Amino acid sequence: MIRRILILLTVLVAQAIPAVAQSREKDLDRWLDRDLIPYVRQQLIVHPRFKNETVMFVVLRDNAPASASNALALSLRDRVLAAAVATPGVAIGWQQGRSGNSLDSQPQNCTLDDVHYYIGIELTQKLDSSYSVNVRALDLEDRNWVTGFGKHWKGQLSTTQRQAMRQSRIDETFLGARDVPFTLAQTDLLAAHLAHQLTCTMQKRVSDEYVVATDLQEPTASGLQGTVELISNNLANRQALVLSSDETRTNAVLGGKAHQIDGVLFQYWLTVTPQNEDDDVTALSASAYIVLPDAQFANVPNPKPDPAMKQTAAVTPTSISIPNAGKDSLINSLQLSSPASLSDCQGGGIAIRETTYMTGVRPCSILQTRANADSIVFFLEHQANHGLVRLAGPECRDRTKANIVRSGELLSFPIAKTTTARQNWSETYEWLLQPDLDTYYAVVVSDAQLARRVANHMDNLPLRCSTSIRPGLEGDDLREWLSDFAMITARSSKHVDWRALKVTDVL
Repeated sequence: MIRRILILLTVLVAQAIPAVAQSREKDLDRWLDRDLIPYVRQQLIVHPRFKNETVMFVVLRDNAPASASNALALSLRDRVLAAAVATPGVAIGWQQGRSGNSLDSQPQNCTLDDVHYYIGIELTQKLDSSYSVNVRALDLEDRNWVTGFGKHWKGQLSTTQRQAMRQSRIDETFLGARDVPFTLAQTDLLAAHLAHQLTCTMQKRVSDEYVVATDLQEPTASGLQGTVELISNNLANRQALVLSSDETRTNAVLGGKAHQIDGVLFQYWLTVTPQNEDDDVTALSASAYIVLPDAQFANVPNPKPDPAMKQTAAVTPTSISIPNAGKDSLINSLQLSSPASLSDCQGGGIAIRETTYMTGVRPCSILQTRANADSIVFFLEHQANHGLVRLAGPECRDRTKANIVRSGELLSFPIAKTTTARQNWSETYEWLLQPDLDTYYAVVVSDAQLARRVANHMDNLPLRCSTSIRPGLEGDDLREWLSDFAMITARSSKHVDWRALKVTDVL
């Protein structure tokens, strides 16, 4: 009898072991630390394809590197990246492997710009409500996936992880690209970025010695004055060129200029040109994209509106680039939910009648978010085909309604009744001039003085304080308002954040 019991216990334990292993496999953090990171570190050392090659770590979306992703995917990427950076013998691309000091002025190894492989992490949700992580390596030269390299995980995410996955983020690896432009609050990063580019370009010109005049050509665009001087100091400290006030020694001129691309989006060009025609040095340049809200026509003398362009803009939806989009995480992503009681629908962005609730029909929907810092929050709505409005309480005050929220506090804001089904709304980080979906915005400010300035600017928007659609700001007036708002955001980006969601099926 005892022998049978022992045999039975042995069988039960043997059956339990795979179950425990399976449970552990479904824990994403444990899988990352115990399986993925050791695997990637080993493969970067022993796999023949990675020997003496430079790699970068990216988030993948639809099999391609994504400049915009979510907080969870980027967190996974950053943890694997940190382990790779700490692995001797692994070469990481300069943009990710540089020191914590963004203005590091020491001579750098420009070979780290020549990236051969992307190690990509792709996080997706499956139809069965599970989640999966795929890790692969992309050969940038052959545009093929590396055979013999890869890891896969499938399981459930924790509540915290699901919340992080809903928070959109910009991957600053791509900072300076068209879809991830610098802002006016990042001119130090812009200077380091362009100084690095130009230094590496100059290192290839071994026969040229650049002696640049200290009389620099600064751009006329507002907010960029002094940028060329900052870049020149970076270049001089990197020993890429020599600065001199002696005109008999100088042979080159360093200058910068911002060229308008679209609306507030500009391409900033840094150039080194021969001072005279007979100076035996080669002209060089480097560029990056930047948002310049109040300098749209800085390089266009006496701009005049083009009727043809105006007509085209009225037909084709375009957007205004407003910096941040959750970058500083002053609040979590916006969520939509149904009210639990009549009181949930009072005191927010609409006026309701109690009789509506007594019929059993929920009279409103709820915008919800949680604050990560003491903040002042403003709510806007871009009504599809009806313009941008600010949302206010049932008292319909002329002044913009400010919602004060403490760190860690849940903020609920009633809006006109709409669908709350999760599949019908999603986060967006665009401010379209003509959206085809109703879009709700939460603008967050962490500085009281700046909040008053933002509120004054929002006072210029039409007010919606009932369940009825109201005519909002549209066309050229909307473009002008958004451009001015982009200027405010760009100048004080460390104190401003915003989140938005678009609703597919508005009731």
